[in-house]
Amino acid sequence: MGRIMDNNNRTSKSIRNSIYALLGQIITIILNFVSRTVFIHTLGSIYLGLNGLFTNLLSVLSFAELGFSTAIIYEMYSPLALNDKPQIASLMNLYAKIYKYIGTGIFIVGLLLIPFLHNFIKDPSIIPTNSSPLWLIYLLFLTNTSLSYFFNYKRSIIVASQNGYIDTINQIKFNLIKNILQIAILYLYGSFILFLIIQLLCTLMGNISISKKADKLFPYLKELKGERVSSKTIKSIRKNVFAMAFNKLGGVVVGGVDNLFISKYIGVIAVGYYSNYLLIISTVRMIFIQIFSPITASVGNFVVNKSKEEAYIFFKKLFFINTYFATISSICLATLINPFIDIFWGKEYTLSLTLTLAIVLNFYIDRIRQTSQIYIDVKGLFWQIKWRSLTEAIVNIILVLFLLKKGMELQGVVGGILITNIIINFWWEPYVVFKYYFQRNFWTYIGWNLKYFLTALFSYLIINFIISTLNVTPTQYFIITLLLSLIIPNIIITILYHRTQEFQYLLNIVRNNIIKKIAIK
Repeated sequence: MGRIMDNNNRTSKSIRNSIYALLGQIITIILNFVSRTVFIHTLGSIYLGLNGLFTNLLSVLSFAELGFSTAIIYEMYSPLALNDKPQIASLMNLYAKIYKYIGTGIFIVGLLLIPFLHNFIKDPSIIPTNSSPLWLIYLLFLTNTSLSYFFNYKRSIIVASQNGYIDTINQIKFNLIKNILQIAILYLYGSFILFLIIQLLCTLMGNISISKKADKLFPYLKELKGERVSSKTIKSIRKNVFAMAFNKLGGVVVGGVDNLFISKYIGVIAVGYYSNYLLIISTVRMIFIQIFSPITASVGNFVVNKSKEEAYIFFKKLFFINTYFATISSICLATLINPFIDIFWGKEYTLSLTLTLAIVLNFYIDRIRQTSQIYIDVKGLFWQIKWRSLTEAIVNIILVLFLLKKGMELQGVVGGILITNIIINFWWEPYVVFKYYFQRNFWTYIGWNLKYFLTALFSYLIINFIISTLNVTPTQYFIITLLLSLIIPNIIITILYHRTQEFQYLLNIVRNNIIKKIAIK
């Protein structure tokens, strides 16, 4: 009876956190879209490019975090499940200390880059002469990133304890304040500096707020400030951080360094154009993260209490759900992203269909990795995965530079990322999970992927055929395409998979946790 109640409680918390996260992300999407639209129409492509450039430069500096938060959260799952307060407090004390060092280190290294900022831009002369100094713009970005590390660590214990909805509500509140103020500033003054100052202040207030909420939820953290992590735990963390540093490197290269290459070899305006696509892609990606991050804590609790066979069966179900969302969102992106940009930001900001499809395929490959990444996190398989990201970084840099030298420009950057994803990222993480945890035949996973990808491709081709016959206004085209992109894949998936356990599991989640709650209300 107790086990059933634990299962129900775990599922209930996971669903609640996911629903709050999804609603929060929808609100954030709307706010970000309005803010980006106003930004483009008031400040233009050059400031858009600078915004993308410095955001990516700071993401590279954030490599100093080394994946420390993931390693700490992994160590928290067991003491949280056992309510081991001294162990939880000792981990949080270590977390706080390390993050203060990281925040300080990023700020100092960032200051040292100020004399070299112009070297990251192909043609600095395109920056308006009446613009604020580059160093001031960059300093605001740097301060915003650095300050986060002094408060943000307490967010992790809220998420790890399956209370992620609290963090979501906090983020919604301060995102709302930030976007309203930024939009007002852009309309009234058209000032990029004031835009960034508001961002800095709202980030700071949001971090302080979530820190106070963590103190209220876990008051013993203040009482146990003297608790220290054991040497055994330190050794485990050190090993996992070393592995996670390699794991994080690939993401830093693809997410940050590649965009620095665009600025240096193609131009800062190209960074702005590409950043529009990355904003939309990352927005959808964040919906994924908001849905699956709360599940990570529940999976961590599940794996501690269940057998390996039960964990494998749950992996199959979670992977189906993961791929289902990846399929629907990728098809929507492939068919809608260019019409969306055309309608709201202008046709001059759109990229070619081939380039767009390559960007979307990168997104699809990235998202189907989510289930494997969750299991790697909750099982602490960081050491086994350590060389993947380093290999990804090296291969990606070589490919991108080679293609840029061949004159392929933005196609070279996106193509280099795609090739790297196919030959490195697609298989490495699930291979580690299957070999070191499940100890099962990895080709089973490849079979699942091939089947699900062909389903997605077939759905896209049908939709593309139908919309190619349309002769309507851009707005009508967008609405019809959106409906087709949501309806047709669902029909095909239902026809092909409705008899499987995985489909029935997803259907039961929707029926029991969403439809019933709506009906009750």
